[in-house]
Amino acid sequence: MLATLSALLAEAAEKKETVNPVLPTTNEIVYGAIFFVLLLIFMWAVCLPPIKKAMRQRDEQVQADLEAAERANAEAEQVRRDYDATLAEARAEAARIVEEARHAADVRRGELIGAVETEVAAKRQAALAELEAQRAAALGDLRDEVAGIAAQAASQVVQQPLDAAAQRSVVDEYVNQAIAAR
Repeated sequence: MLATLSALLAEAAEKKETVNPVLPTTNEIVYGAIFFVLLLIFMWAVCLPPIKKAMRQRDEQVQADLEAAERANAEAEQVRRDYDATLAEARAEAARIVEEARHAADVRRGELIGAVETEVAAKRQAALAELEAQRAAALGDLRDEVAGIAAQAASQVVQQPLDAAAQRSVVDEYVNQAIAAR
């Protein structure tokens, strides 16, 4: 190859042609190719390994970050599930406590209503008994007065004194008949 190049260079020196400004000369092409190959070998041997290493490290870091993100998402999902479960348990517990309080309030209200009704019934019975006692006392007093008034009226009608105790049995019998007739 070197022989071909030197032959071309010698031939070019013999000919004195006009130079094209766009096309490079042969020696420029040769030197450019040599330096290009040397630069390619240098880049391949010296520069490319650190670049590949940096790219490999970057890929490893990206993969590690993705795995960490997936773990974080899984942990967050688990924490959310735990939170939801805890919240559901708390709501169920609150509902149970409210239901127990309602039940206890209903039982207590029933007890209070029963106690009040018993007390009212007892007071009603006591009032009825007292009323019956007062009625009996009033009837007793009324019998005594009616017997006295009847004995006085009868003694004035007959114009003789009558025995009030003897007339009392007649008046009591009449009052009992009047009460029974009601």
